[in-house]
Order: sequence, then C-alpha cells, then structure tokens
Amino acid sequence: MRLLSRERRALGGTILRSTFLVVWLLVTLFPIYWMVVTSFKPHQEWFAWPPHWIPHHFTWNNYEEVLAVGAGGTGSKTTQLSGAQQVLTAVLPIRDSLIISVSSSTIALVLAAFLAYAISRYGTGGRNYLYSLLMVRMMPPIVLAVPLLAYFTLPWWRHYLHDSYLGLIIPYVLTTLPYAVWMMHSFIEEIPRELENAARMMGAGRVYMMRKIVLPLIGPGLAVTFIFTFILNWSEFLLAYSLAGHKLITVTVQLSQYQAADVGRLYGPQAAFGTIAIIPLVALGLAIQRHLVTGFSFGMIRR
Repeated sequence: MRLLSRERRALGGTILRSTFLVVWLLVTLFPIYWMVVTSFKPHQEWFAWPPHWIPHHFTWNNYEEVLAVGAGGTGSKTTQLSGAQQVLTAVLPIRDSLIISVSSSTIALVLAAFLAYAISRYGTGGRNYLYSLLMVRMMPPIVLAVPLLAYFTLPWWRHYLHDSYLGLIIPYVLTTLPYAVWMMHSFIEEIPRELENAARMMGAGRVYMMRKIVLPLIGPGLAVTFIFTFILNWSEFLLAYSLAGHKLITVTVQLSQYQAADVGRLYGPQAAFGTIAIIPLVALGLAIQRHLVTGFSFGMIRR
C-alpha cells in the first residue's frame, strides 16, 4: 500500500512537471508564432480586433516588400510602402549583421580559448580573475557606448571606426569576451592534465599542446561558445544604434525603424523581417546540433 502511494506521488509529480514544461513552452513560443502569423497577414488584419490567430487572407506581400526593395528594386507591384518606407530593406542589414556577428564571434572565441587556457593552467590573474572579468560584462551597455562614440568620432580615425564594420566588431568582441572566457574555462578544466604532461615529456610545447590536444577535445565547447556569442552579437541593439546606422545598419536597428514616426506602424513587414532574421540562428543551431548536447553538459560535471 505504501509502495502504491509512493508511485502515485511520483506519477503526480511527473504530470505536474510535464504540465509546467508544456505551459512554459507555449508561453515561450507564442511570440514567435505571432510574429510568423503576422508576417502573412494583409494590411487590413494588422489592427483587427479581435485579433486573427490565423490569417483570413494569406499573403506574401510583406516578404515581397522587405526583399524586393532590399534587393535594389522599387518594391513589388502590390507594394504598400512608399517614400520613406521604402528604405526599410532586409537584405543589406542581414548582410551587415552576418559579417559583424561572425567576425566578432570568431575573434572572441579564439581569444577566449587562449585566455581561458592561460587562466586554467597558469593561474593568470589570481583566484578571482574570472569573477572580475565577468563583472565587466555586468555594466550597462550605455556606459560603454557613450565614450566609444566620442572616441570613434575623433577626426584621426573617424573614417575607419565610426559607422564601419571595424567600429562595431571591436566593441562586440569586448562585450562578449568575458562570457566566452568564462565558458571556455569550464570546458578546459575538464581536460585531464595528464594528457598535457605526457605530451610535455615527449617534447611538445604549450602552443602545440593547445592546438593538437586541448582544442580538439573541447570541440563541442567551442561550438556552444560560438553560438552563444553569435546570438549576443546578432541581437545587440544599443551599441549598433549608437555607433552606426547610416552607411551601416544591423538587423536590430532596422527592425526598430518599422515603428518610426515617419513610416508609421508597419507590423506586417516588421514581422516578415523578424521571421527572416531568425533564420540564421536556427540554421546555425541545426548545423552544430550534434555538438550542442555534449557541449552544454561538458563543463557541468567536475572531475
């Protein structure tokens, strides 16, 4: 009888946890669902009340607007955009965001791997160095944006840093590097030091051990760290808005322009652009999904 009661409590706990997870999943996915659904709605349904959970009149016009204009045309034949609205394109911001995010994430990953190795194996910076490094990332972005804007607009290097790829890659690397070092340190700590000691006895140097032993073993960790920093860089808004926005514009800055006063509230094209903007993140996750589970659990259990 006691065993049956225990099994019932266990079953009740399982049902409760499963119900909570399903509800949480629905709450999490609902904004994405609403964005995708809105991207296929015509103009008349953007402001409909009660809202249409499924488009009554399915249309591709919103995608045609953001893609046709972005490709250099003047919009589709059924264009709903005119004047100032036709600068709201998708192709160029996605190109700029890809260049900036991939470059800054790659640089941050390479630097983080070597910095984390030095901290793990040499004790660089002392015992609390990792915590101090992570505290740098706790500062509000505006603290970094204002002095960088003043610095990048100085006449000596304004042409190279202000409103340029380099001018965004540098602060993106600086803001994601603490997180990347923190993650890479936990992965490197899982590598048995005996492997490096054996290689050292055979005459291998530190760079060789890092390149041939450590990096191959933390491959899943590299994949997880890269996608984490890529998401941070892809979704960053304040630095991109402050340091660029004329010759160079990122996805997040362009998305905000769909609610500007001079163009009105373009919910349909904005939803279409947002749907397109999440495709690189989904594609990247699918491309390295076999490394993700291993990478997420790799640094969780200490030897």
